[in-house]
Amino acid sequence: MDQLVLDDDTRALVLAVKDLLKDLRARGLSDDMIDTLVKRDGPGRLVLDRNGIISLPDYGDVKIYLNPIERTLYTLLLRYEDGISADDIWMYYDELCDIYRRQTVYDNPDQIEAAVDALCDDDRATLQTNISRIKRKLVEKVGKIAADQYAIVRGRNGVYRIAVPRNLVSLPR
Repeated sequence: MDQLVLDDDTRALVLAVKDLLKDLRARGLSDDMIDTLVKRDGPGRLVLDRNGIISLPDYGDVKIYLNPIERTLYTLLLRYEDGISADDIWMYYDELCDIYRRQTVYDNPDQIEAAVDALCDDDRATLQTNISRIKRKLVEKVGKIAADQYAIVRGRNGVYRIAVPRNLVSLPR
């Protein structure tokens, strides 16, 4: 086998990668998990459990914890593969209330409606804030490239959607 000839900068990068791999193994990731993280060409499976925790089994079974209103928005958009326009989110008000009721500890209908009202508000501040928080949590766990498959993104047509193919998604019954 031919020996690689590396310049000093490339050699330093190789050593840095080796150190990072060593750190990942020390944190409990197996070589198979690391390979899965590195080799991922497209989206993997997404499991949303009854508690609203997102699991990504093909990314080392990473878990992403969302607060109740984030889980509500995420669940709604997973249900509609074609996405939902921000202008039309109010049309899903009853469904959002039903989802939120299952996600939150609040039993008070007024509190549930207030949270959903904020999500559907015309100024969209709550909607945008929650979309940003979800994306940040995904990026922190799986990196920007992988997060783009699972994050809520707004298309040119103003429709918000999650790109992951629905045949890879498991939702609670």
